[in-house]
Amino acid sequence: MARSQSEPGPVRVAETVDDAREWGALLERSFMRFSVEADEPRRFHGSFRVRRAAGIEFIGMTTERHVSHRRADSIHADERPDYLVCLQLEGEGEFAQGARSATVRPGDITFFDTTAPTTVASSDGYRSLCVRIPQDLVEVPRAGMRELAATRFVADDGLTPAIATLLTTFDRVSDRMPARVRSLAAHGALDLISTMFHGALGVREPWSRGLGERELDRMLWYVDRNLFDADLSPAVIAAAHYMSLRRAHAIFHDAGLTISGHILRRRLERCRRDLVDPAKAEQSAAAIGLRWGFRTPSQFGRAFKDAFGEPPAAYRARVLG
Repeated sequence: MARSQSEPGPVRVAETVDDAREWGALLERSFMRFSVEADEPRRFHGSFRVRRAAGIEFIGMTTERHVSHRRADSIHADERPDYLVCLQLEGEGEFAQGARSATVRPGDITFFDTTAPTTVASSDGYRSLCVRIPQDLVEVPRAGMRELAATRFVADDGLTPAIATLLTTFDRVSDRMPARVRSLAAHGALDLISTMFHGALGVREPWSRGLGERELDRMLWYVDRNLFDADLSPAVIAAAHYMSLRRAHAIFHDAGLTISGHILRRRLERCRRDLVDPAKAEQSAAAIGLRWGFRTPSQFGRAFKDAFGEPPAAYRARVLG
C-alpha cells in the first residue's frame, strides 16, 4: 500500500509502494502513465519523490528490478511535451526510444521525450535523480533533441560531472534554501543541461559552426543585452554589426534560427523567469512584459500564451502556488 511521507520544503509528492502494480498507479497519478512489469510484483519496492522549483520538477526514484513501458496509447494529445533528463546514481538503467537505446551506470545521464513511446528497464538497487523540463524551456532545436534522445552522456565526459554535482547538491540542500535561491538554482540546472545538449549537437551535427560563427556569437550576445529595448529588430542588429540585413538573416539561418524568433524566445524566457521569481512577486505580469521589450501588455499576453499555453498571470499563479 502507498505510504505518504511529509517532508519540509518544496516537496509535492513523496511516496513508497510495496507492489509493482501500485508503482504503475503511483507513476500515473504523480508523473506520467507507464505500464510496469516485474518478475515478482508483490515483492517489489519503490520510492518516488518530486520537488518543484520555477516550474521544473526534480524527481528522485529508488526501485528494484522492473521494466516500464510508455506506449503510444498511453500518451494523450493534451499532455504537456516534456523532456525527462535522468542522472543514474546507483544500479543500472536501460532507456530505449525510437531506434536508440542507452545503458546508464552511476554518474551517466540520458533523457527521453515524454511525447514518444519509451521503455525503461531498471536493475535491482536502481536509484536516479531526474529533471522533468517542459520542452518549450529548452532552447535547442527539437529535431536535434530527437536525435539525442536515449543516448548516453558519459559520467566523466564534458559537462556531465558538473550537472551531476549540481543535481545531487540541489537534492540534498534545496529544502533549506530560500525560495529565491531555489528558483535560481533550478534555472541554473536548466541552463547547464541545455548547454550540454548544445554541445552534443555541435559534435553530432555542426549546425552552429562554419561561416559566420563568430558573427553569430556577437549578435546573440548583443540580443541578450538589449532585450529591454522595444525597438530591437533584425535591422538594428545588422546595423550594430556593420553588415547587411540579408547577411544577418543568413547567419541566423545557418544556425537553424531566425532573428525575430530568437528575440521573442529570449524575451519570453526572461519574462517567465521573472514571473516565477519569488523576489518579483509584487511586480505585475504586465510590468514584467514591458520591462523586457514588449510594447503592450496585450502583446505580451498573447505571445506568452502562444508559447506556454496559458496567460502570464495564470502561469505565475500555478507555478508559485
